[in-house]
Amino acid sequence: KKRSIANKILTQRERDNLGNLKRINISTEEEVMLRFSLKEAIYKAVHPVINQYVGFQEAEVIPFENGTATVHWNLTNNNNKMDKLGIVTAHWKKIKHHFLTSASFEQNEEEEEIH
Repeated sequence: KKRSIANKILTQRERDNLGNLKRINISTEEEVMLRFSLKEAIYKAVHPVINQYVGFQEAEVIPFENGTATVHWNLTNNNNKMDKLGIVTAHWKKIKHHFLTSASFEQNEEEEEIH
């Protein structure tokens, strides 16, 4: 039996939210992989600004049927300063049996980098 990585990479709220994409033929297992890929893309987008490790439990991702996703931060070291720093946008698309994910981070001009 395959072990799911859901417990390692998803928060409890994310695990409770699984299954919302079944209407567009994305299985729960595929959705776990989608969220994993989105979190990796988000980390790569924000790391140059925050210069710190971001664990899988520190970002919550909710993908929507239209190919967008929302991100909620649970950063333990910064008291959720990410929301003040800027806006993360994340997108995804299913291409055959794979997901293409992307994320970008638009930094607020008046805020300084977190170190």
